[in-house]
Amino acid sequence: MKTFIAIILSAFVIFGNNFCSAAMPQKEMYLGGVTFGSSTHKLFRMYGFPNKTEGGVEQLYTCYYGEGVQISYNAYNNKVFEIVVTENNGWKTPAGLAVGSDFNKMFEINGEADFSQSYGDNTVYAYFHSNGKVNDFAFIALVDDMTGKILHLEITGNNPMVTLEDFFQSHVEKILGIENNFED
Repeated sequence: MKTFIAIILSAFVIFGNNFCSAAMPQKEMYLGGVTFGSSTHKLFRMYGFPNKTEGGVEQLYTCYYGEGVQISYNAYNNKVFEIVVTENNGWKTPAGLAVGSDFNKMFEINGEADFSQSYGDNTVYAYFHSNGKVNDFAFIALVDDMTGKILHLEITGNNPMVTLEDFFQSHVEKILGIENNFED
């Protein structure tokens, strides 16, 4: 499995934007009106201050809003780099995709994913986007294969300090709550 992820992500690096030309438009890569690169000023203006904030290591913070919303940002530049939604709580994309939505709706709205991989009874789907800068970002969904419902939505930026393979592998591990269970 680790080899499969390495092949997919190597193709992403080699072919760049040509490989990552999913039908998902950038305007859909928002959750609750927030996306990768949104300012914390906009976030706080829209939602107020979070219920809880953690972090501070190298100026990276995670804010928690209500049930099932985590937003991480860099205090150095006041930019959001990750939005995670794990509950059906009103946070959705502009077209209405939310946790609890039928995964077929995701394909109707966004087209086929750039990446998908099954793990037990769940499948992780990813749509990649390049904004023409160092920091590419992705829209990620975890789907329960038994019910066809979306369990987790995430918009996240690539950390330029790690390889894409390590970045997405760590995100898949985090989403599924597993550690280093990838097979060669």
